Amino acid sequence: MPEPEGGGHRLQGGGRRLLCLTAHPDDESFSPGASLARYAAEGVEVTVVCATRGQAGKAGDPPLCSRAELPRVREQELRAACRALGVARVHVLDYEDGRLARVAPAELVAVLAGWMERLEPDVVLTFPPGGISGHTDHRVLSRAVEQAFRQVLAPGDRSRLYYFTLPAAVYRLNGLGRPPHPLDATVTTVVDARAWAERKRAALACHRTQHRSVERAFGGFPPPPSPRLGWEFFYRAWPPFPAGLPPHPEAVAAAAAAPEAVRPAVAGAVEWGLFPAAAG
Repeated sequence: MPEPEGGGHRLQGGGRRLLCLTAHPDDESFSPGASLARYAAEGVEVTVVCATRGQAGKAGDPPLCSRAELPRVREQELRAACRALGVARVHVLDYEDGRLARVAPAELVAVLAGWMERLEPDVVLTFPPGGISGHTDHRVLSRAVEQAFRQVLAPGDRSRLYYFTLPAAVYRLNGLGRPPHPLDATVTTVVDARAWAERKRAALACHRTQHRSVERAFGGFPPPPSPRLGWEFFYRAWPPFPAGLPPHPEAVAAAAAAPEAVRPAVAGAVEWGLFPAAAG
């Protein structure tokens, strides 16, 4: 697996950096899409690195392309979705969808560590330990990202690692059953990205081959407007929060405006935004 271009050289331009590491095209839109759009609009250097081209996914119903064409089509959908989110930096690795567990763990960790060394992000986003849906690729990626982060970024005590998560109420509403891991439904941090919800809807609509998945999760394709789309939730894995912190005052104040299903998760968050010092 090739290393990132220019490995070991920090990107030019300074400022804040966010690295989102995903397993498949559409992961970037389903979970953190509105947050990626918000921070990109605020001038954060947002980079999405996707491990596969989603070649094991569906091609639509009825199919929109052949199985042989699917990897190319899904990569195009990923890039279109990132454009809709305002994310200009998109990289796709050459791993096979559904087979991340067959990759030597040390190799995957080394590749992800290479991206972290090159980009030196302030914030890293990835799946929680159970992968939200329990997908093996999601769980493998989560473990590898955490290991790479601890090797490269944790010692510097500057960068933060977050899992994108869902409140337990959303699991129930979306028919997802029980969270596959307790942290998948644990919230420490909330991002108010209501102003970027339409960008998330537009990004999800780019994943045409995955329209059935979008329909199941969001109630239609294209996704209908929903007051929940602009509220996104995360668990801060590093540095961990000490136990017993009170909810963040801005989260408490904003909770009244949140949809009923997610209001308790908003009100209980101990952190307001992924870049708290710059959150407005």
